[in-house]
Amino acid sequence: MDTLIIAVKRKGRPSEKVLRTAMIVFAVVFLLQGIMFSTGFMLPCMLMTLTYFWYSHVIRREYEYTLEDGWFYIDRASDRGRRRLHEFPMTDISLLSVPDDPAAAPYRKGGGVKIKKYDYTSYQDDVPYYTMIVEQNGTRVKFLLDLTPEAIACIRHINRKAVRC
Repeated sequence: MDTLIIAVKRKGRPSEKVLRTAMIVFAVVFLLQGIMFSTGFMLPCMLMTLTYFWYSHVIRREYEYTLEDGWFYIDRASDRGRRRLHEFPMTDISLLSVPDDPAAAPYRKGGGVKIKKYDYTSYQDDVPYYTMIVEQNGTRVKFLLDLTPEAIACIRHINRKAVRC
C-alpha cells in the first residue's frame, strides 16, 4: 500500500492580526518615548520587539497527516523539525463523517458524550473538514481534520464500517 501524505497549513485568525498590530504599535511608541524622553523606555521597546518575533514564530502551525500501512499519523511541522502528535491504526477509527452527520451528534458540543477534542484543521472556508472518532484502549478521542477524497477512500478500504461520508 502506498503512503499518502496530506499537508495542512493553518490560516491565521483575525484576532492574531489585531494582536500583531498592537505589538508593533507599542514597540514604536516605546521607541519614540525612548528617543524623546528617557532611554529607560528602550527596554520595553526591545521586549515588545522580541515578543513580536517569538509570537510570529509560535503561531505558525502546519500539520501533516500520513496514512501508511494501515496506520494514521498526525505530525506538527515547524522550523525546528517535526513532532509526532498522534499515531493509531486505522482499525481503531470508530467514526469518520462530516460534522453535521447524525452519527456525530453525540460528540458535538452540547451532545451526550464528553470526549477530548483535537483540532488540526486549516480554518479555511472552502476546505471541508471531517470528524473522526478514534477509540483506543477504552478511551475515545475526537479529531477535526481536513481530509482529501483519497484519504477517505484509503480509510474506507481498511475500515469500511466507520466511514459515513
